[in-house]
Amino acid sequence: MASVYSKRNILYISWFDWSLNKTKNRSTKLSDTPENRKKVTKLADDLQTQMDKQKKEFATNNLVKGANIKYAFDHFKRLNSNKDKKTIKDYDRFYKLFKKYFNEDGPCTVINKLSAEDWIMSVRKIGKAQNTIFGYFKQFRHFYNFLFEYNYTPMFKINKDIVPRAEVKDVIVFSDSDLQKIFDGLKYKNLNFKAMINLAYYSGLRSSDLLTLSVEKTNLEGGYFNYYAKKNKKWRTVPYHKALSEILIQVIEKRKSGQLLNYRNVENMNKALHRYLIKLGLDKRGYSMRTFRKTFITNASTKMDLSTVSKLVGHQQINTTAKYYTKVDQRRQKIQLDKLEEITSAE
Repeated sequence: MASVYSKRNILYISWFDWSLNKTKNRSTKLSDTPENRKKVTKLADDLQTQMDKQKKEFATNNLVKGANIKYAFDHFKRLNSNKDKKTIKDYDRFYKLFKKYFNEDGPCTVINKLSAEDWIMSVRKIGKAQNTIFGYFKQFRHFYNFLFEYNYTPMFKINKDIVPRAEVKDVIVFSDSDLQKIFDGLKYKNLNFKAMINLAYYSGLRSSDLLTLSVEKTNLEGGYFNYYAKKNKKWRTVPYHKALSEILIQVIEKRKSGQLLNYRNVENMNKALHRYLIKLGLDKRGYSMRTFRKTFITNASTKMDLSTVSKLVGHQQINTTAKYYTKVDQRRQKIQLDKLEEITSAE
């Protein structure tokens, strides 16, 4: 049975974890007073009830008995093998940290509410940026939901108070002067690079989506693209800006068929942009290919309704557009502020 004991006037809970086959202890961080002891005793009773319930579920449910964590993670990766390469790397990065805490040769049932929460709290102390920590938790959440779905372990719910939150940072966008430098310098670049910059700036599409644009599915007469959105895993049709017409004609005439952009992957696109920014002296501004998308959404959100902007760039939820990208810079604020009429005092 789970029990309560005091150590240096702090109350602890002790219990036998049947899945690990050993006794575990946890500090409640509450001082040893009659009132607190009553609260902690209730927590211990609830914990024992939960442990008994999990043990019963394990005995009666059709769990994958004997499967170890490594086997389950390999299964998880096989099911998600069609995901973007970056997502697969995120899974591997999470698992590398995860197996430092959990023995990958151990049974999946060691991953329960208490051990999972202990792991999350340990991750919060590794000294990484807030969004890195949130990223680890996000991948863990995908993994434990998979474990539930395929009966590798009984279901449990993580205490929301220990769940890390994502940090929403200020959006980095191109300044008007930097954009002018970028476009002015394009006269010295090849057609492929020019097309990449123009498509990124005037469409606001993700770099991964730019790579799926093709000659065959670009409608010059109608002025729209039909492309496969990798993140949403569906075909989309969107109009393109009139400023793209001339360069699209040039690209299609040269390519004849296949991809509009001759880049192997997003990494290569970012490398090409970075080399260009170095030549322009703009490489210390935090700019990347993604900055074009952020700039497009930021500028568009000041001139169009958010619903239209959201559809153009492929956001599944309008809240994403509103929460992360709606930003009116100081110059625009100043212009709007100056429109207020000045009140003059009577002579």
